[in-house]
This record gives sequence, structure tokens and C-alpha cells, in this order.
Amino acid sequence: MNNKFHIITFGCQMNVYDSEVLKGILSQKGYSATSKPEDANLIIVNTCSVREHAEVRAIGRLNELSRHKLENPEVKLAVIGCMAQRLGERFLKEVPTLDLVLGTEELFKLPDYLEKKGKSPTVALSFSELQKIDSLPQRKNKFSSFVAISRGCENFCSYCIVPYVRGSEKNRKLSEIIKEVQCLTEYGCKEVALIGQNVNSYKDNGCDFAELLKEVSKTDIQRIRFMTSHPKDLSLKLIEAMSELEKVCEHLHLPLQSGSDKILEKMNRKYNSSDYLRLMDSVRGKVDNLSLTTDLIVGFPGEKEEDFQKTLEMVQRIEFDSAFMFKYSPREGTTAFLLKDDVPNEVKLERLQMLIELQKKIAQKKNKSLIGKTEEVLIDGKSKRDKSSWKGKGRSNKTVIIPKGEKDENLLGEIVKIKIADTDSFTLFGEIIKKR
Repeated sequence: MNNKFHIITFGCQMNVYDSEVLKGILSQKGYSATSKPEDANLIIVNTCSVREHAEVRAIGRLNELSRHKLENPEVKLAVIGCMAQRLGERFLKEVPTLDLVLGTEELFKLPDYLEKKGKSPTVALSFSELQKIDSLPQRKNKFSSFVAISRGCENFCSYCIVPYVRGSEKNRKLSEIIKEVQCLTEYGCKEVALIGQNVNSYKDNGCDFAELLKEVSKTDIQRIRFMTSHPKDLSLKLIEAMSELEKVCEHLHLPLQSGSDKILEKMNRKYNSSDYLRLMDSVRGKVDNLSLTTDLIVGFPGEKEEDFQKTLEMVQRIEFDSAFMFKYSPREGTTAFLLKDDVPNEVKLERLQMLIELQKKIAQKKNKSLIGKTEEVLIDGKSKRDKSSWKGKGRSNKTVIIPKGEKDENLLGEIVKIKIADTDSFTLFGEIIKKR
């Protein structure tokens, strides 16, 4: 019997982690991963619902993959994750060849559903208690790994579908998180990124997120990152932990979304622009060499030109190191979906392009200021553009390329110090001055 599986993942870091966990579970059940869908008898697509574009891409890919099932009826086609949770039975109309539609808290039970699979498609969407995962996720990158500390969200930002497809916030036990990090270090992992829809609100029997960082710092892991943070929950205690804990990288991803207080209120973000600026002063005052990244949305319902200008002004004032920038995408089921989508698409695109150009100039200026300085880099592979050059991530979360001069030495998995020699808007280039 062919027990090979192939997973395709769309979306955020939590989806990547979920796919890695599922790979570990399937491997324990006797399945083996293959990089080619045509070699698999189980094809899985892990989906994202944050934006319409992601859903359109997933449906297109699933219909494309259906040919493998038509060629071989023994092939099972499964869709999992946020989009499966949102559409449920409706997914079968979009992709009639589907065998399984498993929501965000049912996807880890995939092997069980395969064992009892009948002739009819299976749809399972229930929310339940947070499952304890005993199998170690199968990571693509051995040296840097995601570790989920919580699932779900209770912020209910008006534009966001996540609380509806991932359910209420559920936090993992501190002991489970520490055990996973320790296991990762035994397998050669050097860096973990603690992830959740809102890591700042983590709680386990009185242990908050700042205390979790301290406990993870006591393990043998060498570097710690985290995302995503919500401005309303970014405490002084967490800022102090970032400044005091040597293993915690000087990178903070803190979504702003808009510079307009009117739009922030309509988004139900629970802070205003002044609150955000005060946070920036606090973090930058405590954490040296802070790299600050963000998320921004243009074209939200009711956004006038003056609101957009306030976003540009905030971006100019704060000077983010980088940003994920999007035009507003209505999501059925959210409160914003009930608002009139009154910003024309061409205006959204024009505003998005202006924002991208502004951020590109800021990033270029900030990166140029780093020339001649040093950066600690974890080497995680070869450059995609030049296979003779090494690639890694700095503590700032910026990509660093070490050119051809070091090509003969195996640096994979090494943490090295480099001197920055050149930059562009997205990447640093440098030479090694010291190994850790």
C-alpha cells in the first residue's frame, strides 16, 4: 500500500506550524512525506482565510490537484485549516472531489478520519479543548522552529476572520512549551519563534508571557523570537523582559493597521495613534537596536484621503524596518463585512502603492545606516539567487547574505557575527568577522 502524503500550506506561521505537527502525526502512523503530489495517495491542502486572494488561490490549487484523484480513485484529497472551518459543507460545491474537510481543531485527527473513512466526504468542524500533541513536529528548517504557545483569538478586530475560524484563545501549558523547546535543542535547533494570534495575552496558572520568555531563556536554546503582539497587551513588564533577556532577539512585530484614530475605532483595535506612539517610545527607550515591523491595511470602509494621510504620517514618524501592507479585503462573517465597502478598488491600489513606496524608502535608509555595523546571524541555507552564497537571519529578523568568499566552508546552522558591507531595501550583505 502507498502510504505517502503531500502537504501544501497557505497562510501564516501558525498554518506552517500546524502542517509540521500534522507531518509528525502522520509519520507516527506509518505515512511518509513526498515532495511530489503525483507520488502521494494522500494530498492535503492547509488553507488561509485572512484575505480573499488566499482563498481563491487555494480553490484553484485544489481543483488542479483533483486530476490526481481522477487518474487514481485511491487518492484521498483533504482540505484543512481556516478556510475549511469557514466554508464547511460549502467547500464540497467548490471542489467536488474532496474526501475530507477538517477545521482548525479537527485537522490533527486526520489519521483517525482516514481509518474510518466511508464513501461519502467527511466534514468535521467542531471546536474542542486544546489538544495535547505528543509527536514532535517535522520541521523543514532544523535550526529555526516555530513553537505555538496558544491558539485562537478573542480580540474580534472588525475586519478579521481569525476568531471565527480558530475559536476562543486557548493557551498551552508552560511545561509542554518548555518540553518542546528542549526537544528541539536536542535535535540541533538554535532558535525558536514563539507564536500565537496574540502572544502578549498568554497565561498559564499565573504565568504571563514575560515570565514564559524567562522560562524559555533557561533552556539550552540560543535565540528566542515571538509574534504576533497586540498593542493593547504590550506591557512594560514584557518590554523589560525583552531588554533584560540576552536570548530574546531585538525584534518586535507590532501591527498598527492604520494611523487614523477614526479607522482604528471602526477596526475595534482598542488603542489610538497616541497609545501606539507611547508604546514606541517605551520600547525604543528600553531595547537597544530595536527592529520594528508592522501590518498596515489601506482602503478600510469609510477611509477618506485624510485618514490615509494619517497612516502615511505615522509610518514616516515611526520609521518601521519593514511592513506587511495590504488593501482591505471584506471577510464574510466579520462585523466589517456589514459595512459598505466604499473605497473603490483603484483607490485602494493607488494608496497601497504609495504606502509601499514610502516604506521601501524608509527601509532602504534604515538599512544603509547599518553599513559598517555588526549583526549576529543564524545561517539557515543558501541564497536562492546565488547558491554559492550563504543566507541567514539576523537578530533584527532581517535576511543577511554572506557572499561567495565563504563558500568553501560549511556554515549551515552556525551563528556568526558579520560586518555589514552593503544593503538594499530588504536584505543585508556582509562578511564574517567572528564565529560564536
